[in-house]
Amino acid sequence: MDYLKKAIWGPDPKEQMRKINQLLRKNKRELDRSMNQLQPLKRKTESLIKTSAKNKDYKSAKIYARELININKQYNKLHLSKARIDSIAMSINEQYSMTKLTSSLQTSTGIMRDVNQLVSLGVVSGTMQELQKELMRAGIINEMMDDMVDLDFEDDELESESQDEVNKIIQSLTEDKLSKIETEVPASGFEEEAPVADEEDTEALDEMRERLKALQE
Repeated sequence: MDYLKKAIWGPDPKEQMRKINQLLRKNKRELDRSMNQLQPLKRKTESLIKTSAKNKDYKSAKIYARELININKQYNKLHLSKARIDSIAMSINEQYSMTKLTSSLQTSTGIMRDVNQLVSLGVVSGTMQELQKELMRAGIINEMMDDMVDLDFEDDELESESQDEVNKIIQSLTEDKLSKIETEVPASGFEEEAPVADEEDTEALDEMRERLKALQE
């Protein structure tokens, strides 16, 4: 009977909203999980920066500071994505509350844009595609157009981070002044320095990079 009703009258708006809100909550949980996974990485990286600076190993401290910049950028990206999901949820539920006055849910370019931006985010790509399909069935968005995907997120080009930003991170986590850091690290390059870190710290850095890479995919 339900199948016949859907075939004749189309999908039930209440059932559509239930599925849509379920997928929105699922996406938020995925983002929360990823953000929580970044916290121990951040603490570990900060600890490595402090230890390296304490040992006057400013080359390693700078490397770890760049990793911390990477972690912070990824965290901010996830936080922004979560805010977008909240915005989508609010817009959709506002539309649904208005269906008592209109015949159907209306297409929203704003929702379409936010969904497009989130579909390309690795950690929620799968569930966002599910949400995309449900929103298309409900008529809230049209088919996605490739030329609409204009992410606000920057693909992180961490290697180009300014030395000033790296130094500020080290200074914020240690008692060392920027002038001291600069005098400890030759401007000509890092090749003359001692080895970057001991084996345990190197393994920790590799592990952090792998875990961060997994969150970005």
